Amino acid sequence: MKSVGRFLTLGAVSVGVIWITSNAPQAQSSITISPPNPTLLVGQTQQLALSGGAIPVGIATGLWHTCTRFSDQSIRCTGRNNQGQIGNNSFDPAHAPVLVLANAASIRAGAEHTCSLMNDGTMQCWGSNYTGQLGDGTIGGFALVPQAVQGISNAISAVTNGYHTCAILSDHTVKCWGRNQQGQVGNGDNTTDVTVPASVLGLGAVADLAAGGYHTCALMPDSTVKCWGRNGRGALGDGTTNDASTPVTVSGMNTASALALGGYHSCALLRNGTVQCWGESDAGQIGTPSLTFSEVPATVDGISGAVGISTGWRHSCAVLSDGTVRCWGQNDFGQLGDGTTTNSGTPVAVRGIANATAVAAGGFHTCVLTRDASVQCWGENDFGEFGDGTVNNSLSAVTMTGTGMTWVSNSPGVASVSSSGLVTAVSRGVATITGTDSFGNSGTAAVTVRQMLSLAALRQGDGTGTVTSNPAGITCGSACSASFISDSQVVMSATAGVDSNFIGWTGCDSVSGSTCTVSMTNPRSVTAIFMLKRFKLTAAKTGIGKGTVTSTPSGVNCGTACSADFVINTTVILKATPALGSVFTGWTGCDVVNNDTCTVNMRAARSVTADFLGIPLD
Repeated sequence: MKSVGRFLTLGAVSVGVIWITSNAPQAQSSITISPPNPTLLVGQTQQLALSGGAIPVGIATGLWHTCTRFSDQSIRCTGRNNQGQIGNNSFDPAHAPVLVLANAASIRAGAEHTCSLMNDGTMQCWGSNYTGQLGDGTIGGFALVPQAVQGISNAISAVTNGYHTCAILSDHTVKCWGRNQQGQVGNGDNTTDVTVPASVLGLGAVADLAAGGYHTCALMPDSTVKCWGRNGRGALGDGTTNDASTPVTVSGMNTASALALGGYHSCALLRNGTVQCWGESDAGQIGTPSLTFSEVPATVDGISGAVGISTGWRHSCAVLSDGTVRCWGQNDFGQLGDGTTTNSGTPVAVRGIANATAVAAGGFHTCVLTRDASVQCWGENDFGEFGDGTVNNSLSAVTMTGTGMTWVSNSPGVASVSSSGLVTAVSRGVATITGTDSFGNSGTAAVTVRQMLSLAALRQGDGTGTVTSNPAGITCGSACSASFISDSQVVMSATAGVDSNFIGWTGCDSVSGSTCTVSMTNPRSVTAIFMLKRFKLTAAKTGIGKGTVTSTPSGVNCGTACSADFVINTTVILKATPALGSVFTGWTGCDVVNNDTCTVNMRAARSVTADFLGIPLD
């Protein structure tokens, strides 16, 4: 049911009405995997995507607590709860994620409070309200379960950090509330905390917004940045250390694409994948070792290809395009993830993280969301902010309970699958890939693996001709073999050359006229037979005499054989030899006659006649 309730502290007594938030497990929900039936060739890969179920899609970290938004739009939080910041209707810490609310569009965490943008454009906040940061018109005490923010009904983004809260509205203007002793609400005052949302003066429409410990910055549509609030160590980036209760322009910044604000410092991701930071850097958190603070942006050493940034209280992190993470700054609890507790003014690689999609830097811990839908955290865990069921600090990443997908192939010899759902085709066949979330919801995809098999086209006979294939690949003449997808059908077509005839196929599965169909179950070869055209030459004998007719080339030997077939364009010379008592008198039907020889050029069927005359006896 909906979680609504409030505690107010009056002296040492807590009063209020509470509606309990259910922490029941996620109900079964089907998972759809796409593509559902991919076909791959051996050696190819396919990244599977899923919808439905309940997997982490967003993370937020406070000083000592962590909240995760799941794909079912639920929010679950873990960690310190002395101010009610995890929203489980108690002050007891949670060492594993507990359900807070449903139908949430996003999650953000302040130092000791938490807020969520709801799907209807409203906002819900819970936790500490000592500076009015919950936005419900009161100040002081706690909310142990989510409370509606007054006057917010058309928000498109919720922004929290430190002890104040902001919202970007549908017209891209900004309202803020909460602590305002340094002007961080941006309403022109720097002495009075604000209990209901107030417009930021002189700002106009923004592209995005970020809040820090005691200051706020806006990414403007032209990629410049404006900031307001506390500026004692240059966190506003305007070249001064003067606090500002209305926005001032960050010096030299005109290519920003994202912002992240820490306790006393600020960072911007630039369009070229580099990062610039400014403000306090006593622990190295602005990533420029030579500076302990900077009033203007300074480029972070050694960062390129960054796709996301996050800042903790005194440390900073960037996700790179290859899925690795770099962190710099304070490292007392190992929050930089490099296996040490040594501060670093230059970025260090987080050990064991190679598939991160987002990073969230908290007070003294850091978490990432990974491609396998798990949340991994490291650093301080004294209050269970890792959500792994323990309170053990860690110098390396540990997995939050209730996060992550399990991917399994029922036939890894056909198709294997990685922990992030990347399928690799191994051999021919069909494999079923099953993805299961941490709540037992599952879905499947049937992966068909094929391979390329060779098909060779051979030509036999004394004729000429071409062989082509559909699908394309074989054009023989030039290419008499090609590879085709296993189990596909290839149709070969034979075309006889000039002066040749196509005789037939061998090696086919089926033949229809000049076409040959082959099913590529294995490597195959087929043969097309082409023969030169042949014409019959017939030799006739006339007259009362006798004699023989023979041919060169051989074939005609008349009396025995008075006809023979000859290859087109063959020149055949016939010779007439009279028998004893006869004389040869002449030829008819020849191309050329020379005494007893007859020359014939075989371009068609031909007939010639040799005339023999008998000689009278005395």
